[in-house]
Amino acid sequence: MISSADLKLVDAIAKGGSLRMAARELGVTSSAISQKLAKLEERLKIQLAQRSGRAGLVLTAEGGWLA
Repeated sequence: MISSADLKLVDAIAKGGSLRMAARELGVTSSAISQKLAKLEERLKIQLAQRSGRAGLVLTAEGGWLA
């Protein structure tokens, strides 16, 4: 089951394109975003984002569907 918090997380990553920007939008640390994303990906058994360059993130097709 996907919660509204999960959708907000994916949306913040899509908008910001990085852990830092997503963290700023959600008012948490970059580490918290990374951990939440990893737990969500593990729970859903799909990759939602790929690391791109220095701390950048690009949503996969599946991640884009959720955003």
